[in-house]
Amino acid sequence: MTIRLLLNPASGRRRGARHRDRLRALAVAAGVEFEESASAADLAARARRARDEGVERLLVGGGDGTWHWAAQGLAGGDTALGPIPLGTGNDLARELGYPLDPERAFACALEGRRERIDLGRFDLPGGGERLFCGVAGVGFDAAVAEHARTRVRRLRGPAVYAWATLVTLARYRPPAIELELGGETVRAEVWFVAFANTSHYGGGMRIAPEADPADRRLDVLIARRTSRRGLLTLFPKVYRGRHLGHPAVTLRRVERATLRVAPPQPINADGEGLGGTGEGALEIGVEPAALAVVRGSRLH
Repeated sequence: MTIRLLLNPASGRRRGARHRDRLRALAVAAGVEFEESASAADLAARARRARDEGVERLLVGGGDGTWHWAAQGLAGGDTALGPIPLGTGNDLARELGYPLDPERAFACALEGRRERIDLGRFDLPGGGERLFCGVAGVGFDAAVAEHARTRVRRLRGPAVYAWATLVTLARYRPPAIELELGGETVRAEVWFVAFANTSHYGGGMRIAPEADPADRRLDVLIARRTSRRGLLTLFPKVYRGRHLGHPAVTLRRVERATLRVAPPQPINADGEGLGGTGEGALEIGVEPAALAVVRGSRLH
């Protein structure tokens, strides 16, 4: 079996670089090839090359943004992604049953079973598309993720998103949306709309507790406008997955959706900024069984 370890040294505010020597030593001991990425584009290109070269497992050290870029290169191929958690949220690793300790995750990625999961797909306003592994959001949650990614420097782990939520809330204004969901049209002012292929985002928030990344559908969560105080009381419930009964929250499960937003809002997927919504319609869908992955085991 051909296995390669691809490290993003910039992940997790350089946590990847701090684990470089240990991961390289683990790779050498296991007979695994080791390489590093220099940028997001380079990471996607290295993942695509691994796919084209027939590598059976690509262990990728990083976080959700790192795995987002790896998926752009691996999609449609047979090379299985094994996530080694070194990022801020590490939600895909949680979803696949990995321990959050990198060394234990490395062992899981060598031994775990292969399977295939869906990828979400955003058709971007300016043309082209972007695939995502976990959750894509438009509105407040995307603004929080963008603030966490670009502005928060001192904090680590889930505290990054908690702080970014408080800071963003003070200045954010909910937009109006028109959302077409399999024959149903929702028109409302909202805090955000989340398109979930997996159940977690934001460092463990269970935004869509029953989302299944292999069911060929997205769980679409709509958080209608409430007071700021109401939103703050809602967010702690998201960590436990107990927000779905809230009167401001609507959940639908669909194969594709069309979204219009005014004024334009940020788009975020897997913690990565995708730009803004623009004035036209956004198409969001699913690429069934597009990504091979290595399932972890919580027994490790």
